Amino acid sequence: MEFRLANGTVITDEDIERERAEYESGSWTGTLTRLRVGRPRLSDGEGNANLSFKCPKTGADLIERAAAACGMHKSEFLRSAAIEKAEKIFKSA
Repeated sequence: MEFRLANGTVITDEDIERERAEYESGSWTGTLTRLRVGRPRLSDGEGNANLSFKCPKTGADLIERAAAACGMHKSEFLRSAAIEKAEKIFKSA
């Protein structure tokens, strides 16, 4: 069977088995790529902070509808709204 990789390269089951045998014997000369599992980072080189708050159900529903209207997830909507508000406060100070 043949497989097409993301870069367009075509490999076969035989290629995979050959490389597996080379890797296991220690003679493989290829390179490995570290993959980060999970959601992508929000920024490069900076950690994330978790924030949470409570609000009335009607407020939560309003936020959910507004996020959907913008084509955003609630967390993305809240993050951008909070950062925008904080920047506005410090710009006017």
